[in-house]
Order: sequence, then structure tokens, then C-alpha cells
Amino acid sequence: MDTGPVTPEHIRQALLREHGPARLRLAADPPSLVPVLKALREADDGLSLGEARARAARLLAGRLLGTLVEMEVLALHLRGRAVPVAVEPAPVGDAAPPPPHTGQPGATA
Repeated sequence: MDTGPVTPEHIRQALLREHGPARLRLAADPPSLVPVLKALREADDGLSLGEARARAARLLAGRLLGTLVEMEVLALHLRGRAVPVAVEPAPVGDAAPPPPHTGQPGATA
């Protein structure tokens, strides 16, 4: 599944200002962290195992935030690995997150 080109940061920030961040959260506890890590790495082929673990920890804690499209793309990959997730507006007051890792210099998870 090709997610297309990376959204330029100025457009990403405009989306976050206009619509606020979205949160990806687990709808139920996964039986194993392995499918979560595989899905996260699959969604972003430049993601190292350590970065996937850090992102999984944020997901498990309910703190994985991004634009609505970013979270929906991750949700598709997770659901494809039978990991039940939900995408919802982030609670008021949650800071806009940095961009997800893209495998490009300067991008972070």
C-alpha cells in the first residue's frame, strides 16, 4: 500500500492548527506486541526496530498523535495485522506532535 509522498511540514502544521491532532489508540489489548511492531514498520519502511518500539509504547499509552490522515494510514496497517485500533480527536490541550518518521533526514517519530 503506497501512502504517497510525505506531506510538507508547513502543510502538516496548517492541518494540525485547523483540525487539531488525532489520536490512535488500541481498542483492545493486543495478544502480542509483534503484530504491532510489524505493522508500524510496514507503514513506514524507514522505521528502525527501536523507533517502532518507541512508537508502539506511545500507542500503548494512548499518546500516539498526528494528523487524521497519518493516524488513519497507521490504523489501516494495524487492522491489517488484526490489531484493533480506533482513531479519534486528541484530547484538548495535547500538543501537536512532530512529524512521523519518513526515512528522510530531519524527520522524527
